[in-house]
Amino acid sequence: MSREQGQQLIPGDLTQRTLTSRIAGLVLDRRPRPGWRVGFVVSGLLTLVLLGGLAHLFTTGVGIFGINIPVAWGMPIVNTIWWIGIAHAGTLISAVLLLTRQPWRASINRLAEAMAMFAIVCAGIYPLIHLGRPWLAYYLLPYPDSLGLWPQWRSPLVWDFFAIATYLIFTTCFLYLSLLPDFATLRDRALGRGRQLFYGVLALGWRNSARHWARYEKANQVLAVVAAPIVVSVTGIISLDLAISIVPGFHFTIFPPYFVAGALFSGFATVSMLAIIMRSVFGLRDLITRRHLDYLGRMMLLFALVVGYAYSQEMFTAWYTGDEYYRYLMIDRWTGPYAPIWWGMIFCNVVLVQLLWFRNVRRSPLWLFVLALTSNLGMWLERFQIVFTSTHAEFMPSTWDTIWPTGWDWLLYAGTLGLFTFLMFVFVRLAPVVSMHDMRTAMRERSQPESTDHERARHE
Repeated sequence: MSREQGQQLIPGDLTQRTLTSRIAGLVLDRRPRPGWRVGFVVSGLLTLVLLGGLAHLFTTGVGIFGINIPVAWGMPIVNTIWWIGIAHAGTLISAVLLLTRQPWRASINRLAEAMAMFAIVCAGIYPLIHLGRPWLAYYLLPYPDSLGLWPQWRSPLVWDFFAIATYLIFTTCFLYLSLLPDFATLRDRALGRGRQLFYGVLALGWRNSARHWARYEKANQVLAVVAAPIVVSVTGIISLDLAISIVPGFHFTIFPPYFVAGALFSGFATVSMLAIIMRSVFGLRDLITRRHLDYLGRMMLLFALVVGYAYSQEMFTAWYTGDEYYRYLMIDRWTGPYAPIWWGMIFCNVVLVQLLWFRNVRRSPLWLFVLALTSNLGMWLERFQIVFTSTHAEFMPSTWDTIWPTGWDWLLYAGTLGLFTFLMFVFVRLAPVVSMHDMRTAMRERSQPESTDHERARHE
């Protein structure tokens, strides 16, 4: 991105003082905006639905799910993979944009990091409730006990536990570190004693000194460098849950990069939705501009093309290998009982996203929101068809069956959507939705005279 393009991302009449007042005011104002109140109440009700569903699940058992032989995993693993994809993309988006020093990162990195944090929380719920005995989940921990029991390292469930736990710890550290300077700003601007103490504790004694900034920049760079291998490895582990089996539709060597591309696709789609919602609810149209939406649409299109290529490779592999089971799987996906799922996935992830080639579509908040929503729907349908169509008709015809999710499956899924949204609304009332220190840095770079660059280039 050129310097001129980077300067166009920030309004020319915006100063650092007004920027800090606006963003900090969203947190420190005692009366939240009406849009926030509506979203908070609706998402809170959905969260209560989730709690009610979990209470019924724990008292009744996993029989309320639409799982049975041969589809033994069902909706829990579908939703786990979907949420993990969104979570992993959030941190990778923020880290890669930081390392490549993209100026448009400043307006969306906080949304991406918060999205990653709360999505991994939603993802971690499903493996636990799918255990059947969630109160024995501590068996997954490699703790030394007197009975000599250790986790079964060949079990994908153990892999999921360590992958999700590792990512949860990392993304918490990454998000909290980025919030430190902003917590100090809120501490200095808060009027009530309680808020001053609250943000003072969170700021960890930040004093805006040169030493603090030097250590902050170094730690931020280290975490950004570590983020890429962690995200890729964790997403690869989740994909290997399926790829290590011999079931057609699961046993696919391209799954690790395929899942990473799908995660980035759904992640950019979710960030786009959050950016559009926040710019509308909080009036941040001059901070999250149409140019930001344009860049998000371009990234969505890029990874949609990669995902479409993976679909074609899967079909080519089924034909080229000559495996009759694999070929029947593809025909069953096209014409079988789950055919609407497969064709819906292709329509959302391959056909509709081609509209992003048009600049006016990418820059339109309404069109981009609709395409981001359908892209997330398409990625969920992709996970559904992988899990259900690959197992409902296996090698033994006597076990074939068509299984669909139950009402409780849908209820818990809606509840996790509510939980994710609820946590996002709580977050934007406790922390700045836009990174103040990153925006101030971008504004300083914008205000530097162009002659400075010419003089530096001449001396070099």
